[in-house]
Amino acid sequence: MVLIFWRRRAVASFAALALVAGVFTGSDPASALSVAPHVRLSTGCQWVAQSRTHRLAPAALAREVLAHMTLHQMANMVVLVMRPQLENLSDGVPGLCIPELWISDGPVGLGDGLTRVTQFPAPIDVAASFDPSVARSIGVALAQEARSKGIDAVQGTELNLARVPLSGRIFETYGEDPWLSSVLGVANIEGTQSQGVMAMAKHFGAYTQETARLKLNQVVDHRSLMELYLAPFRAAVEQAHVASLMCAYGAINGVNSCSDPWLYHLLQTWGFQGFVRSDFHAVDGAGVAGAFRAGVSLIKPSRVLDIVHLVDTGAISRRDLNRAVLAVLTEMFRFGLLGRARSGALNARATSAAHLAVALHAAEAGMVLLKNAKNVLPLSAHVASVALIGTDASRRPLVAGGGSSAVLSANVVTPLAALRQVLGPNVRVSYAPGGPASLDVDSLDGVLIVSGAPLKLITPYRPPGRLGKSDLIIDSAPNVTPAVATATQPGHGEGWSSWRMKVRATKSGTFLVSVQQNGDAWFFLNHRPLLSSVGIHPGDDMATTVRLVKGRTYVFDGHWFSLTGIAAPKFGIMDVTPTINRAVAAARRARIAIVFVGAANSESLDRPNLRLPGDANALISAVAAANPRTIVVLNTGGAVVMPWLAHVAGVLEAWYPGQVDGAAVAAVLSGAVDPSGRLPITFPTSAAATPLHSPSAYPGVNSNVHFNAGLDIGYRWYQAHHVTPLFAFGFGLDYTTFHLSNVSVTRLTSGLRVSVTVRNVGRRSGADVVEAYVGYPSAAHEPPMQLRGFRRITLSPGDRGTVTLAIPWRGFESYLGRGFTTVPGQYTIAIGESSANLPLRIALQLGH
Repeated sequence: MVLIFWRRRAVASFAALALVAGVFTGSDPASALSVAPHVRLSTGCQWVAQSRTHRLAPAALAREVLAHMTLHQMANMVVLVMRPQLENLSDGVPGLCIPELWISDGPVGLGDGLTRVTQFPAPIDVAASFDPSVARSIGVALAQEARSKGIDAVQGTELNLARVPLSGRIFETYGEDPWLSSVLGVANIEGTQSQGVMAMAKHFGAYTQETARLKLNQVVDHRSLMELYLAPFRAAVEQAHVASLMCAYGAINGVNSCSDPWLYHLLQTWGFQGFVRSDFHAVDGAGVAGAFRAGVSLIKPSRVLDIVHLVDTGAISRRDLNRAVLAVLTEMFRFGLLGRARSGALNARATSAAHLAVALHAAEAGMVLLKNAKNVLPLSAHVASVALIGTDASRRPLVAGGGSSAVLSANVVTPLAALRQVLGPNVRVSYAPGGPASLDVDSLDGVLIVSGAPLKLITPYRPPGRLGKSDLIIDSAPNVTPAVATATQPGHGEGWSSWRMKVRATKSGTFLVSVQQNGDAWFFLNHRPLLSSVGIHPGDDMATTVRLVKGRTYVFDGHWFSLTGIAAPKFGIMDVTPTINRAVAAARRARIAIVFVGAANSESLDRPNLRLPGDANALISAVAAANPRTIVVLNTGGAVVMPWLAHVAGVLEAWYPGQVDGAAVAAVLSGAVDPSGRLPITFPTSAAATPLHSPSAYPGVNSNVHFNAGLDIGYRWYQAHHVTPLFAFGFGLDYTTFHLSNVSVTRLTSGLRVSVTVRNVGRRSGADVVEAYVGYPSAAHEPPMQLRGFRRITLSPGDRGTVTLAIPWRGFESYLGRGFTTVPGQYTIAIGESSANLPLRIALQLGH
């Protein structure tokens, strides 16, 4: 019998595996990264002394160094390589006093298998704080840890927008709105770079989905690109002066994102002075020359001799190679890397109590209270008993996403441990897992086979590489075509497989049906859709519950695309009735029941649906039926649908709060901290009620995906099409109530200053987030309302304060024709507490 863990876990990187295997036993890990002993360091590098005097600009110093470099030395600098404990490293030139450039994954913390680091809350959690100071504090702390490790650049901030609700990387983003992403992204970058560490904003382009990401062609009109998808990158360049960018997988309008001259020209018009690296395998071997001609500076993978050959044959000009090296050297001088001894070591302890405090504050500030019927929260001091339910509460709290942003954390605080401590000895805290510890995809529990055979693995299941990179192998499988990569229904003919098994239930109850698969997999129960995952991707589990009745016969069907060299899907049935019943019994014995559930997100694969996985929905419904004071705590990387919403008393979205999970959740549930987070993404009522209403919009047809025209993303689409979401963008409840009044607008040279009075009319202290939206004249052809400002304010009961929001003139511009302009006409400034709650409005004329 094979047991598959319920939560996806990132497979250790090569660096971590090497460390575990004892490669560095008895030696300093940093020594593996020192220069070769035969290389002599020059003592005549005049640019080192010149950089200390600051008499020459970084670009001038870089040109001076460049004049002394050979072709081989330059080629060596532009090829990123992997070394133990560092997955991205640019070789320096010791003879010219140019050190190596060490780069680490982010933005949740230092990745690549590095230890003794802090696992910070996911960026989606930070986005929910609607507080740039929180984003900046994360950037500062992360950079300080990078300095401790000797890291020069961190691969963050993630500036792509959450266009696809199913995207596996929503947790890495700041949500669906470009203004929110711009403000928080700028703050995060400034925080990182204030500590002398380069920030690398990613993924430059319109990268919004994992399905078929390597070869996906994204068809996007220029207006949507400029107003939405590229806007945060423009802010990162113009406002934060970001040191570097990572260009994205796939293509935009038929041109590879890393090789698109138009994108690099755009960067120049914004004043970008840094360098661009390609994401791993974002440029194939045949496209390397084109990427350098367009403007890339660092490439991965490639070989030094290949770059030299391309220059010798004229495919890459000396001028293009000079430009690439010059861009990297300029930033190295700007950040003082030349002539400065590397102060950190990869095995150094980077985390600290101060950084954990930063993580805790961020996690608390981002938690969003979505429902609080009859003020079931906060947990009052006289509550005698609380039942905690769900594996997320204790056994396996889901605190982070997977892929390149995975961070190793030695100590995760569980909600069970934290709540027992916070509630004290006078409150009886019981615990029931409510579900299995793992998925048994070998099991056929509670059924007898009538016909057919169990679906077993043809070969032992081994994910092909580290999660987050394994799709590089999947995508290159010889039988994967563009149609297969984005298939939305089972195909026929070569490569497609089918399976059927008829069973008879030997007992009645709730059964967990699980499938281990690699995408393009569809499973049916009695010919009705049960589980499906579109598009080829690395191995993943999907599961749901069904009700089976003793003595009845059921037919299970499966259809999937068989990847060359990859095992077939695996199918299992497990009776979870006993574990749910025990959870129900615990809920009945307690005054309040709190169910902790999560949904795993990861790089390299999108979610199969918007439902909570496994038995989560069945568990919540059963517990809520037993205890009307049931509270649901969600650990998700994005939106989920909630079929049980009307039957529970409270819902708290905790996102992926990192290693401080339990402490942050306990503080909010107990009332020690007011839940002041707001939704940075829209929660739909169903998968059908989203902007992506056709396969052409997601996952694409023949690996071509068409973005919605008319700036239809997130709340803009809901407003424009009069669709009511489950929870609107910007929504969030507090333990108190605020009243907004007295809005006024003042014209300044730089834009508009909007002021509004906020009063705490409740009985508890709390923080409100005031949001300002702009409505455009009809001639601008913009969505109804768009976020253009926000600010948090903390008030005690009965207190009032004034919130001032600055909306620059660019907040009123539209991209029409070939540039931004302010369309003359009547604009509306709307003030409120979510995109669907804007009670205060002022009209004004602009552009005349």
